[in-house]
Amino acid sequence: MPIIIFVVAGCFALSAFLMTLSLIPSRSEVTERLEELEGLRWDGTGTRAQAFERIFSQQQRGKLQQQLQEAGWYHVTPAKLGARIISGGGFGLAIGLTLCTYLGIWDKTFLAGVALLVFGGAYLPMSQLKMAVQKRKIAIQRALPDLLDMLGTTVQAGLAFNAALQYAQEIAIGPLGEEIKAVLSEIRLGRSRAEALKAMAGRVRQEQLSTTVTAIVQAERLGSNLANVLEELSEETRNRRMMRAEEIANVMPTKMVIPMALFMLPALFVMIFGGVAAQYMGK
Repeated sequence: MPIIIFVVAGCFALSAFLMTLSLIPSRSEVTERLEELEGLRWDGTGTRAQAFERIFSQQQRGKLQQQLQEAGWYHVTPAKLGARIISGGGFGLAIGLTLCTYLGIWDKTFLAGVALLVFGGAYLPMSQLKMAVQKRKIAIQRALPDLLDMLGTTVQAGLAFNAALQYAQEIAIGPLGEEIKAVLSEIRLGRSRAEALKAMAGRVRQEQLSTTVTAIVQAERLGSNLANVLEELSEETRNRRMMRAEEIANVMPTKMVIPMALFMLPALFVMIFGGVAAQYMGK
């Protein structure tokens, strides 16, 4: 019994330490580039987070880094996400062992429950990451038509595209506004506008935003009227959003079959035949 107590305490302590370490914010890429230009970056031998990253392969780190960028978690590194995964599994193990010790039951069913808690705790950070990616892409998709309308109006009014972006980032809110701010920051660092826009599309990986960036870059390269291109892109984006809404609405009757069969039809049968059955049984 004392061994189990030490194991539970060790799991809680290690999990709490890793969770605290993973919550420490890291520098974003733009901040690091600014510090490099200003000569303020510390050139040490590496941090504990960088040493922890060596546990993962290059392919795993690249995949996690891409997912973190899509979710907008720029201050979370793959190492810190791995620390959260290990921490969640440790908390699940500690809770499972505590329950087994308190109840005094160590059969196969409870041990399977402990394994399920460990797996659930370890998978929770990845589940949160996937939900954040999906939520962020939906928010960008909804805000994109309004942003294109604003950019088209300001460009038609005579502003340059960079000035239009500056005006838009002061008004736009949400993930898309944050990405526009990052684009302007990279442009100020000396990156070309086309490369900054392509980098934004690479971070977000949202289909409509990628199409918009490609069209804007090609319009600038070919010398087309950018205001007309922005207006057409805004209309096309709204049409795609409407088509997507219609597709979801067309699928809803099929998805409603099972809930109706399980909940509505039994209640309807009770309302129709309940009175008849009560009268028949009362005779």
